[in-house]
Amino acid sequence: MQVQNIKNSQYNSQNFQGRIDIIPGDLSYEPAKYVRKAYNAMENLIKDKPYNLYIRQNHKQNNVSLIVQTEDQFIKNKGLRTEGIVSSNMDMYEELANHLVNVHDQKIKNQPKPLSQKLKAGLNVVWHKFLKAFEIEE
Repeated sequence: MQVQNIKNSQYNSQNFQGRIDIIPGDLSYEPAKYVRKAYNAMENLIKDKPYNLYIRQNHKQNNVSLIVQTEDQFIKNKGLRTEGIVSSNMDMYEELANHLVNVHDQKIKNQPKPLSQKLKAGLNVVWHKFLKAFEIEE
């Protein structure tokens, strides 16, 4: 039996697929109408991002929260999070999503590097100096 050789170039590079999730899975009539209207624009905005856009309706306060966060941090309810609230009967989802994505990108850019990345960068510098010191001239 022969197995076809599959080129894994798409798996070698990071390929982000941000998506839109509606929590708990359903919206009432008014917000659903406005989300449907802005959905394609929001989807294009988030599709290449390393995080998702979550939409959650609060029936008691008659508003909808848009949350920008990675999936694992959203599940654990911690980490870097950007959230905005819009009234259920307003058509501002596309503008709010655009603003939240821009703010979240700035937060990611300004976030301090974790200790593991700092150590890795420091060790790379030391390793290159070590190799340069013991380089044999021909």
